[in-house]
Amino acid sequence: MLVGLDFDNTIADYDSLFTKVAMQSDLIEKGWNGSKKQLKEFILNKINGEKSWMELQGKVYGEFMSEAEVMPGVINFLMHCKRWKVPVCIVSHKTEYGHFDSKKIPLRDEAKKWMKKKGLFNKNFMPINPRDIFFADTRKQKIKRIVESGCTHFVDDLIEVFQEPEFPNRIIKILFSSEENNFPNLSVYDNWAEIRYAILGKEDLGAIRFLVKALKGAFPDSIELLEGGDNSRVYDVSIKKSRFAMKMYPDELLDRRPRLETEFNTLNFLHKNLVTNIPKPEKKNNQLNIGLYSWVEGKKIKKITKKHLFHCIDFVKKLKSLDVSEEGGFKLASEACLSGKELNKQIDSRLNKLLSVQGNEDLKNFLIQDFSPLLTKVKAKYYKKWPADSREIDLIQEKRILSPSDFGFHNALITDKDSLTFLDFEYFGWDDPVKLVSDFYWHPAMELSEVHRAYWLKGMEEIFLEQDKFFVKRLKAALPFYGLRWTLIILNEFLSHEIKTRKHVEVRGEDNFNEIKEAQLQKAAKLCFSLEKYTKENS
Repeated sequence: MLVGLDFDNTIADYDSLFTKVAMQSDLIEKGWNGSKKQLKEFILNKINGEKSWMELQGKVYGEFMSEAEVMPGVINFLMHCKRWKVPVCIVSHKTEYGHFDSKKIPLRDEAKKWMKKKGLFNKNFMPINPRDIFFADTRKQKIKRIVESGCTHFVDDLIEVFQEPEFPNRIIKILFSSEENNFPNLSVYDNWAEIRYAILGKEDLGAIRFLVKALKGAFPDSIELLEGGDNSRVYDVSIKKSRFAMKMYPDELLDRRPRLETEFNTLNFLHKNLVTNIPKPEKKNNQLNIGLYSWVEGKKIKKITKKHLFHCIDFVKKLKSLDVSEEGGFKLASEACLSGKELNKQIDSRLNKLLSVQGNEDLKNFLIQDFSPLLTKVKAKYYKKWPADSREIDLIQEKRILSPSDFGFHNALITDKDSLTFLDFEYFGWDDPVKLVSDFYWHPAMELSEVHRAYWLKGMEEIFLEQDKFFVKRLKAALPFYGLRWTLIILNEFLSHEIKTRKHVEVRGEDNFNEIKEAQLQKAAKLCFSLEKYTKENS
């Protein structure tokens, strides 16, 4: 086996860099937002657009090459190739100099410098030798080099490469693209996790051991995949008599949220502010998208007590009292809701995505016959009760809270003296405390009794009411909406993007997602029934 890889937009990621340089070159206005493809179309439609685009390419691939990022998932893929002793070569269609480049910056040299800087020539962990990097002046020359190199597989972001009549059928064609394509004998993937699986097969613990060595500098004495974890994989790792939790986050091309960066920085910040009933961050690798944390010895909560609820309330109290004057500026929590308008927007967006799912009549019937009538009822009954200060406009900063955004007993362990240690801060950031309270109230993994819910709400009122006189009013208006939102979240497994993420997390190849979907639909129906009851009892 010999895996051949294209370079530009396959290994090197220029999306944000193209936008930055285009702004500096006055080709777009500050604040412009869009993909590289959209940017190209926008510039080409300008007067002398083709020349402007070629000049921009020359700048990005030359003068600004050092600022490009490694495509998410590539390093992980290459390390797996090294672990399996699969050789890799790079074949790129790249001219010696950029178009209209008066500085005559050698593009090929800049690309090699970038690869070295990014660690792609590290003999211990990378399968690439500098002598196995080839550049071609034309597409036909590129294909000729691919053939001469003896590639068994080739990965490229341009379909045109594979459409050339000279490209041999014997080479396995892998298109790295988010757009579907029916070209014969072609596999299309939009992330490197799937490409890795397609070429190398199922990940094993041996490969994970190799990643630990790259992260920590030593092979683990033992390693075990922990159960659970819908969004990330967590391993119990022992290294030189020390025990850690190693967390592997989903490929950033599957989920662009910077989960590793958010969680690692959050835990550092909380420890600095003397919040200690959380894991301690030890080490991270952004390119591998892996974080290492202190091991928390504890057990899952099987029977909820008021004491457990007290610990949760106390943790929220700590979050509210945090000194954020020197925290460096946290962003909004993942899917933050700072107004009634935004909450409605999120619900409608989720509903429309699920309604567009093809081939599942049970899902469609539930959404149309059960969910949509309830949504209409809740909007008519509760939206008008939302306080005007945050119904249409965002809640002011002074009333927000730094929230874990996925807070509850499902992310907590009982430790010494029946206290709780809280886990999972991937989505941490500023939010309306009403969202935090409501998510805890409705989360399907919580299964709170009415007594527990009442105790939780009372504790939250005591924390927030003094600073926000509209807190209770906003909470009462918001609760049924968040219940509806959770009903739709439960149905995420019906979305193709979510299925991809789950496959990455569970590392089981083709799982029986039909069974999973059926179970989730039943959960959604159960929650919908509870919401019907809630709206009748809280008129």
